[in-house]
Amino acid sequence: MLLILVSCKRNIILTLLLISFFNNFSQNKPNIIWLVCEDQSLFFSAYGDSSAQTPNINELALNGTVYDNFYTVSPVCSPSRSSIVTGMYPTTIGTQHMRAYKKNKGSINSKTNLPIYSAVPKRKVQFFTEILRANGYYCSNNSKEDYNMEMSPLAWDESNKNAHWRKRAKNQPFFSVFNFNITHESRIWKNHEKHSEEDINKIILPPFFPKNHTIKNDFVTNYKNIEKLDEQVGEIIEQLKEDGLYDKTIIFFYSDHGGPFPRYKRSIYDSGLKCPLIIKWTEPKIKPRNDQMISFIDLAPTILELTKSQTIHKMEGVSFYNQNNRDYIFAATDRFDEYTDKRRCVRNKEFKLIINCDTNSSIMKPVLYRQNMKTMRILDSLNDLKKNTISMESWYKKTKPKYELYDIVNDPYELNNLYTNKDYDSIFYELKKKLDNWIDESDYGNITENQILKEMWPNGEKPKLKDPSIIQKDNGINIISNNNNSSVGWRNNKTENWKIYSTDEIINPENSFEIIVFKPGYGSIIKTYQ
Repeated sequence: MLLILVSCKRNIILTLLLISFFNNFSQNKPNIIWLVCEDQSLFFSAYGDSSAQTPNINELALNGTVYDNFYTVSPVCSPSRSSIVTGMYPTTIGTQHMRAYKKNKGSINSKTNLPIYSAVPKRKVQFFTEILRANGYYCSNNSKEDYNMEMSPLAWDESNKNAHWRKRAKNQPFFSVFNFNITHESRIWKNHEKHSEEDINKIILPPFFPKNHTIKNDFVTNYKNIEKLDEQVGEIIEQLKEDGLYDKTIIFFYSDHGGPFPRYKRSIYDSGLKCPLIIKWTEPKIKPRNDQMISFIDLAPTILELTKSQTIHKMEGVSFYNQNNRDYIFAATDRFDEYTDKRRCVRNKEFKLIINCDTNSSIMKPVLYRQNMKTMRILDSLNDLKKNTISMESWYKKTKPKYELYDIVNDPYELNNLYTNKDYDSIFYELKKKLDNWIDESDYGNITENQILKEMWPNGEKPKLKDPSIIQKDNGINIISNNNNSSVGWRNNKTENWKIYSTDEIINPENSFEIIVFKPGYGSIIKTYQ
């Protein structure tokens, strides 16, 4: 009975201490929400396209900042998300091949005949939300975990379709992600319907597409999906207002890469790389427009700066909060499901250079999944009939040039390759030097996927973690990971969330407790102590 009373007293004291801590801590720590839509380019009023009615997203833009130069590092979801959560280029950490890792799937990728593998980075890599959690934040993810690598069990307090900031401790600051798939590529055919002639006639297609009624209909569908997205965004905004948190929360709205259509998604042109980014700040008088160049790898370090959270390892990204540190954007394409097309690009505000590593194949890859879209089937048919636009004919052409150079300012759709124009030689060599250096600096970006797997999995075996150990101290316990570049957590029982363990921290667990060690590519190991 005495032991029970002591334990209860300790828990009460701990609870009171936590409440006091969060009351004081939260005063200087902003709440942050990410509203992440899928597969969208600049199809929004804030960027001059009013085809979709988006009053809630417009409200964020009115009260915040619209960023005009925000770029993904890969024009497809899982590699781009790996860069977001780590602050690292996919070609550095080995996550550039789409669907290399997929949760709860067989051991062999049926499209590549390679094992399903989680990337094993050579450098220290950490899910940045682990750092937030170590700094007192409640981190929730609703609910995408598509990182092209095994998720860290320490990354989130909660990651599921019901995850929400409302489940945090009272006054605890939070970082919450809401993912919306209503605008995903698949919703073009899943939500397909025949739209009115009035709506169709309003559509102005990009110049690389032929003027086609069916393609326009698919564009209308996308705009209708955006309007549904706006309603879902509005629900989150309303919940913040109900909780009295709207004015106290920084809200990011962005897309995971460019639009859902052919030559958008999976494309290294700006149609696939350039994304919307709107941030509603808590501070007054933030300028409404910002043209600084921002990469997806800059999101994590920006959040760490905003939350005053320190990291002990170096990210490739840089914070863009009140700073303009980037003159160049880099991006890569590699395997998309069943097809590989290794392309690399560098871009400044005026020009873009693309290197095509395989010149003996078309830019267009007949990805089976995309064939569900009527637009794709129309383009195939027109190409067979030789009735496509010149740019789409180039897209289908069985070979491609080694280099592509574009004047982005005057040719935003990248239709006129200037590489052979001697007037642009100095620009070409400047950008090529930058791009070559970036390629050379990457750990996995210049080798084949087979070679990547051999380096990551010697002898075809997934690397294994060592068991952690503990050191008994007079005032508690130290945890020793016994694994370099790993993350460590602990909990008293299986019903608790994992607590982040900091190096040399003294903990006072109950008589029975668990320790977890996680390392990207290695997975996790759990050890129970009695």
